[in-house]
Amino acid sequence: MRPPKRGSMATPPCSHVTITPLVVRPRDMDADRNVNNAVYFEYFHQSRLEHLARLGVWQPRGSGDNNLFALAENTCRYLAPSYYGDVLEIWTATHAVGRSSFQLVYQIWRQGDDALIAAAHSVRVWVDGHQKATSLPPTVRKGLTASLCTDLPKMPVRD
Repeated sequence: MRPPKRGSMATPPCSHVTITPLVVRPRDMDADRNVNNAVYFEYFHQSRLEHLARLGVWQPRGSGDNNLFALAENTCRYLAPSYYGDVLEIWTATHAVGRSSFQLVYQIWRQGDDALIAAAHSVRVWVDGHQKATSLPPTVRKGLTASLCTDLPKMPVRD
């Protein structure tokens, strides 16, 4: 099911979706002249950081805190190819929040033909200075919980 249109692109299902615009670069392509499958994970990484920074739960310059978000799971469904010069929007939303982890979902849309290029999800785990899973800090949990948007494709939560 496609979200409702807003001009040449679909409309995000809730206001908590972070939209990251991106133009496909020459280095993103592979020998088949489309975006290499691994590059989509770079796109998701960029949009994830922008989403977490927008929510105030991650700072680009760091806080000196030894605790970190570790990647526990990352999956992608490739739905259509994208090519050099395509203008893409990466939608990122918080889908679930657990005790020590949270799940983000992503959609990549192409401007011009409104094509859904890829859908993905990732699970991040909060780890302490010894790389052991630990409870999300209250401020992080509050920011993530306030941004929940379960209207993008549902994926199972890992805790």
